[in-house]
Amino acid sequence: MLRPVLVVETTRRKKRRDLRKKLARQFYEAFTQEGFVTVSGHVISKETWDQQMDFCNATMTMDPKANVPFESRRRGTNRASTWVSRRLEDSVFTKNLKIDFYNMLYQDSKADRKHPPHLVPYLDEIRKVMLHVRDDTQKKLFILLAMCLEMPADELIATHAPGQSSSECCRYMSYAPLTPEATAKARGLFMPAHADWGAFSILFSPPVSALQILHKSGVFKWVEYKPYTLIVNFGQALELLTGGLFLATIHRVVTPPKDQVDYLRVGIYCFSRPDDDFALALFHDSPILKRLGKDKPLDPNVTYSTAEILEAKKHGYLKSDLDFDKPKDNNFHDDPFRQGDRFAATQKVLASITKAFA
Repeated sequence: MLRPVLVVETTRRKKRRDLRKKLARQFYEAFTQEGFVTVSGHVISKETWDQQMDFCNATMTMDPKANVPFESRRRGTNRASTWVSRRLEDSVFTKNLKIDFYNMLYQDSKADRKHPPHLVPYLDEIRKVMLHVRDDTQKKLFILLAMCLEMPADELIATHAPGQSSSECCRYMSYAPLTPEATAKARGLFMPAHADWGAFSILFSPPVSALQILHKSGVFKWVEYKPYTLIVNFGQALELLTGGLFLATIHRVVTPPKDQVDYLRVGIYCFSRPDDDFALALFHDSPILKRLGKDKPLDPNVTYSTAEILEAKKHGYLKSDLDFDKPKDNNFHDDPFRQGDRFAATQKVLASITKAFA
């Protein structure tokens, strides 16, 4: 079930305040009951939206030879560290997938980054939309989150200061159709169940249906396609910060319905991450967390900064296996993140993981 959040403003202060209270209630109910929200009223015009999707589609359908100058082939590379295109013929998640993605950093340390020729004339327009999602839509989400936590909005917004995250990015991504044999081997999964590690993950709703959310009932449910809306998930960083009041969204990407199974599924994703040096410690000043008994850290053993937790997750931290129905045969699935893990497993895993197994 979708619970839309209308991110809109009005000119009169009282009406705006009353509207935000209503939206905050919808925000709280949606994320605690359904695990995600859809956002309309984001003021991205249909023309701009369609143009951005065209850029994404053109990038994801480039000739493989044209991809080479932009590929990152180093194994273990931080995929958000650069503009990259990378083919995952043998994915670390599921065998025999064909997944392409192209990352665009909000804060790129390389000033002379090369881009595909078809994007170059439109980079300013692309960045304008990226920044709108980050600095306008996301800001309003933080205002609603602050109202739910009974905290000053500025305090939450400050955790995502412009230019302070080296991994925050926008991503073009595609899932190529699979043969019936490959689909059977992958168990109908493009991407098995997982939780994103950042704050908010914001997806431009794609017309090819494939996204499923783990409902509180323990059943994966389809996310309905709503044209020109943004789909927003919660990440593990916010789960840590809120003591598990808001759980990281467990989701997966599956084979599309029969009438769409032969289509290339493309999408635009904006991944929100706190500042690199920000410690992912519980929001101790939140009155609501205290009243609800959520004022204890989920991991009492360690508090990582955003940059540190990215490195830790490369080595297994908070990488609990959410692929519940996978066969035990390693020929079907393996987990390289657990190999050579130099970070001790936490004694108390994230609440979303615990809940999923309950």
